[in-house]
Amino acid sequence: MFQKICIRVFKILVSGVLIYLVLKGIGIIRVVDVLREADLAWLAGGLVLFSMSHVLGSLQWWFLLDSEKIRLSWKRCLSFYYVGLFFNNFFIGSLGGDVFRMVDIRRYSRNGTGAVSTVMIDRFIGLFVLSGMAVFSSVWTLFRGKMHPDFLILMVVLICGWIFVILFMFNRTFARPFAWLIRRIIPRRMAIKTREVYDKIQAIGHERGLLIRLIGLSVVVQSLRIMMHYAIAVSLDVKAAPLSFFLIVPIIAIVASLPISLGGIGLREQTGIILFAGIGIAALQAFTIEFMAYVLAVISSLPGGLIFLARRKVEVQDNSILISHSPIEGGSQ
Repeated sequence: MFQKICIRVFKILVSGVLIYLVLKGIGIIRVVDVLREADLAWLAGGLVLFSMSHVLGSLQWWFLLDSEKIRLSWKRCLSFYYVGLFFNNFFIGSLGGDVFRMVDIRRYSRNGTGAVSTVMIDRFIGLFVLSGMAVFSSVWTLFRGKMHPDFLILMVVLICGWIFVILFMFNRTFARPFAWLIRRIIPRRMAIKTREVYDKIQAIGHERGLLIRLIGLSVVVQSLRIMMHYAIAVSLDVKAAPLSFFLIVPIIAIVASLPISLGGIGLREQTGIILFAGIGIAALQAFTIEFMAYVLAVISSLPGGLIFLARRKVEVQDNSILISHSPIEGGSQ
């Protein structure tokens, strides 16, 4: 318990220090001034794009659940997905909502392994597609001769990392020595769960139809989220090519997912400032783009909070009815 509290305090401190350093350099008044001039129509468009990505993201997860023989309506799946989104934004760390998704599916289906594996694979596919988009957009930019020199090393690292992930996840021979090392590092129980998820990914790799469907959906989902950033940039009158966002935003998302800050706050903005500088976007605009992206993410996830509260209200009412009709309660009246 004490260790968890220390980790949470550390994450809050990391986010606080990073945000303080950014605002100290650019000034919070200047950020407010930029936001006052923002085009609300483009911001609303960004919110619509992000909301559409949530709907399609829930469909991707629904396909995964179906592949595990976990049968539930897409409407219910969508409600579970939105609750997860809500807690991703309001819990400390970006994986808090994933735990809620796992619990909901386990309670509904009594399939604990399927609950964990589908959520983890859903996460993996999203990160895999995001990194792939960054790789392909960087290669395209390089061939067009518009690659900023500062991005060359980053591009090499991205390509090498992406190839490594492909070989590790879909080639058991290549993965075997690394799997041996992982088993020595992480706890035995976690190693067993990791192996189960790995086996599920291997199985999906042999189901071509399902794999194409999942990756295709994920490409659309991640593209919508990237274009949300572009819509915010346009709303702030920032001039940049849409393709550059397909290179930069995935890297920001991957860095922000590292479990060292409060929901990626601070990491997201600092990374954005560094990377957007490579295409000529000033720190003030870069910070505002990423700050507004987080705000829109929070707003778009609010239906999940309403769903959770409504569900809790129903559970409390059901428990009250059960207690009022119980033999013990009836005998005491």
